[in-house]
Amino acid sequence: MATFKATGLDSLITDMAALATLPTSVIDDMLGVGADVLEPALKSSAQSTLSGKYSTGKTAASIKRTKVSNAKSGRKISIYPHGTRNDRSSKRRNAEVGFVNEFGKRGQPARPWMDKARKSNADASNAAMENVFDAFLKSKNL
Repeated sequence: MATFKATGLDSLITDMAALATLPTSVIDDMLGVGADVLEPALKSSAQSTLSGKYSTGKTAASIKRTKVSNAKSGRKISIYPHGTRNDRSSKRRNAEVGFVNEFGKRGQPARPWMDKARKSNADASNAAMENVFDAFLKSKNL
């Protein structure tokens, strides 16, 4: 009769259980390094795409990230234009100005600065987040 003996399975099971419950700190670190790549890319894209006759630079200057917070689907971080501006006797949010420029409106064509920045920096952002995750896996000997 043949026998089979395996050693080290207990530590593998423990490591896999730790991996299944990814610590919030690792998720937050991953989101942070992804934002480190995307925040300056969004600012740069806004400056170059939205420059022109009516540009004040306020939208690009107001782009900031939020703190990492809870969402229904897990943890999140947002990067968008913050604050308000006084234009033509009405207060408008910088996020609204950014949205209108991104998607356009009647009589104003879209200038997709957010999509451009997101697409052109997706690989760099993902690589930065993968490095954090890889460091976590190495710390668990996986």
